[in-house]
Amino acid sequence: MLDAAIYPTSDYAEDQKLPHFILTTHVIHRGMPIGAFISSVIPLTSRYILRRPAAKMLPFSTMLLRSNSTGLLVTSGLMVAMTWGRMAGRPLIEWQDRSWRLLRNEGQCQLDDFSAAGGVTGAVVGLATRGSLPFWRGVVGGFGLGTLAGTAAFAAYKISSSGEKAD
Repeated sequence: MLDAAIYPTSDYAEDQKLPHFILTTHVIHRGMPIGAFISSVIPLTSRYILRRPAAKMLPFSTMLLRSNSTGLLVTSGLMVAMTWGRMAGRPLIEWQDRSWRLLRNEGQCQLDDFSAAGGVTGAVVGLATRGSLPFWRGVVGGFGLGTLAGTAAFAAYKISSSGEKAD
């Protein structure tokens, strides 16, 4: 349970420390695979469906990393805005309660572990395969793709381990 190990956890929701930080980072982390999926569709569509000549000039990994690095930054900004928009004006106890429940949810912590491990692995692979892209694009784009792979791996793990659909 990565989240509970990293973030301070209390026995009661009303004592939860760093609720704004925990909830915001959680929403950003959960939004990354969605952004990576959408950002992956763009170069795939450009290259294989629309058959644009410019899309065929770059290596596929370069296109994917470039699109995902931009997508990850846009998605992170949107997730922060949506979280703060949804929680604006809410009392501290609501932030604390939501953060506390996230840290106490075993399935959610497992998903976060898989996604974080995939993100770190993806960042390393992205750095190694970035081609002519700047350092940051390889790392950020790879991290985003890794969170998507980690989320897919978690779904496969849950289906295979329980014989049922993932939560």
